[in-house]
Amino acid sequence: MNRIFLLIVAISLTACGVDQYPFRFQEFEVPLDGYKCLVIGDWGRKGSVNLKANAFMMNELACQISVNSVLTTGDNFYSNGVENTGDVHWNITFEDVFNGNCLQPIPWYPSLGNHDVRGNTNAQIEYSNQSNRWNLPATYYDRWVMTEDSVSVHFVAVDTSPFVLDYYDDPSNSEMELHIAQADTAHQLAWLDSVLASGNPDWLVVYGHHPVYSADGHHGSTDELIEKFVPRFDANGVDVYFCGHNHSLELSKTAQKTLYVTSGGGSIGQDRIDLKPYNLFGVAEPGFVLSSFAKDSLQLDFISKNGKRLFSYVNPQTP
Repeated sequence: MNRIFLLIVAISLTACGVDQYPFRFQEFEVPLDGYKCLVIGDWGRKGSVNLKANAFMMNELACQISVNSVLTTGDNFYSNGVENTGDVHWNITFEDVFNGNCLQPIPWYPSLGNHDVRGNTNAQIEYSNQSNRWNLPATYYDRWVMTEDSVSVHFVAVDTSPFVLDYYDDPSNSEMELHIAQADTAHQLAWLDSVLASGNPDWLVVYGHHPVYSADGHHGSTDELIEKFVPRFDANGVDVYFCGHNHSLELSKTAQKTLYVTSGGGSIGQDRIDLKPYNLFGVAEPGFVLSSFAKDSLQLDFISKNGKRLFSYVNPQTP
């Protein structure tokens, strides 16, 4: 027994001596000024290996450049959200994972996914009152930011689950059924019309869980959102829509102005990805997105859990 015990200890100590994340962040150029946010989705898997790797790389990035916020594209907690503000999920998925020294002071502005509405969505809202960095005032909301160099960004977070018709016919559980039944999509669309038309920001950004346009291979595009969101995005000049749901990293562009960005690789990648003609980029692997809003340009950097920049897009494109 003693020999076996000592052997286990020796192996454990050896493992502890190995760098848990042997990859190093790949340096690349980003605008010095403006507003920068990290975007991560489908991440809430109780400290999974990929989640921890993403959190490590997000902290590494935040140590190198000034990051202003983290946006989530939903599925913050698998598989059935959280039960209350004291749920162990808060620590083992969020607090004890995204705890790097550079990342910890950065505020989070979440949106809700279909797995979140399987649980207590009010608990995710109420947690904002006991956390210095979790900021979810309602199931959908907007906020304005103005940087010191006068870059203005209007962020609009939407609750997309009530628009998905399949959830009405086959809700995953009673909590989702209640959330869908109580949702007023007409009211949310009227609110969306109002906030999208308000002000004149340099950048107008919408984010939520379900994709509008996306590659096939997991969930794909969402017909209901193409019908309800696209005309509003086109009419109001939305610059970018961030989503998750597909466990991939993607950039899509139709003939219209809006860029459609999927950041759903927070914890696992999907099995395959079948790119569409409107996909400018797409991979089925874990990672996140860095968005840099400067006065005259938006830079989107797609970063793997290993810290490698997989793809970069600057809008407008430089000659």
